[in-house]
Amino acid sequence: MGALRRLFEAHRKRLARLTAVAGAAVVALVLLPNVPRTVDVELELGPSHRSIVEVRVAYVQSGEELQGVSLAFPDGAPSRVHHSVRLPSGDFEVHTAVRPAQGALRAAVGKFHAPADGPVLIRVEPPAP
Repeated sequence: MGALRRLFEAHRKRLARLTAVAGAAVVALVLLPNVPRTVDVELELGPSHRSIVEVRVAYVQSGEELQGVSLAFPDGAPSRVHHSVRLPSGDFEVHTAVRPAQGALRAAVGKFHAPADGPVLIRVEPPAP
């Protein structure tokens, strides 16, 4: 036991540094997946996109809305809308709603996993003509 104690005393500073580095590495491995990352999203609005005047998107994880966006297009929406959102890693529900110039709001729910290798394509159901 005395030899082990002498070894510890001789290398105490080195062991303290090694313990600190190992602890920091463990903390980083645990926390890094939960750090929000930018996700590029592309909303495909379909052939009747010109009739859409508003698009709402909510990003929901485990029943909680983490991010949301509402986009207005008074003169009609383009066929594709791009935006970026910061989200942690994991599976998401994407709640979308489109409002046509005439008619009722139409809603849909889709799914995706973040982070993604490229832009996430979300096909939004267009309103019925």
